Amino acid sequence: MADASFKDVPEIFEVKYSKLVANWFITDGIFKVDLGESLTARTESLSTFRELGPPDLCHVVKSTGRAGHRDQGSYHYVSGVDASSSASLAAYINSLTYSIEDDAGWFSKGSGWKVRNGCYCCFNAFSRVDVRVDVKIPGGVHAYVVDLRGERHEATPEIWQETYLSAIIRAVLYSDDPTYFLEAYRRLDPITTPEGELRFLQTAEELFLKGWQVGSDPEIQVATVVSNHLTNAIVKYFGDSGRFQHAANLFEKLSAREPEVSSLLARAYIGMNEEVKAVQIMAAAMKETPQSYTLLHVQCDFLRSKGNYEWALKLARQAVNCAPSEF
Repeated sequence: MADASFKDVPEIFEVKYSKLVANWFITDGIFKVDLGESLTARTESLSTFRELGPPDLCHVVKSTGRAGHRDQGSYHYVSGVDASSSASLAAYINSLTYSIEDDAGWFSKGSGWKVRNGCYCCFNAFSRVDVRVDVKIPGGVHAYVVDLRGERHEATPEIWQETYLSAIIRAVLYSDDPTYFLEAYRRLDPITTPEGELRFLQTAEELFLKGWQVGSDPEIQVATVVSNHLTNAIVKYFGDSGRFQHAANLFEKLSAREPEVSSLLARAYIGMNEEVKAVQIMAAAMKETPQSYTLLHVQCDFLRSKGNYEWALKLARQAVNCAPSEF
């Protein structure tokens, strides 16, 4: 199948056979499946997806257009693709056509393989649905939503906004996670321009209060508005590049609506080495929300960083009393 391979894109191949033959069987020690089997498997497993869900799935069918030649199906997993609209996902599938065309080369006899159609799947971690875009080349683009029961629905602007942010969060949090490994997994940079970064911040602000819906780290028993994968992605993205000021600007606006966000704001200022400002923020916030365990955690971590373990222990105990489930 080398002549149908993409250039620089990992993929897993499918082979189309007669419907009289079972979907799964072994030939020469290699598993063979019907075209689109990866999409069927994803649909059947939708109800098992948890929190952020799996990476995006891109399935394509290639054809030579010659009589007697079987179509060739393949799929790969990918993160970092702009999932803000059907057009952006269709553009990714269209970009694959150049990869396979380049593989033939001018001096090759040419296999004649072309991408005939494709399907891009992106899991929306907020509404717990799979957003899919079918592309026919040449032809049209069809976008729809598949729910946990496998039923199709229309993709609304609100669904697209959530899907875009879900894809960004996955790409940021799993970009360097060695435990998040899949065969044929392609990682792309989710934010490549200042405009893209600004869009990420604006969308994160709009959906911030729904962030608990995407889940949280395993050590957090119950996701909250300040302890979830969305806030982790914001802190990681700007923290890894040493640009906490951008995160602080966002958290400062949000803390006016949600006092507990002050814990994130204080962390951002600590990351900027503005510890006096961070302490002032924590002190003012504790007067408003004295039972906030997230604020107590920030204070506890700050005291530990200063070697004051006795005071830190007192705050840790107080935090456990405020939220026993988060011991």
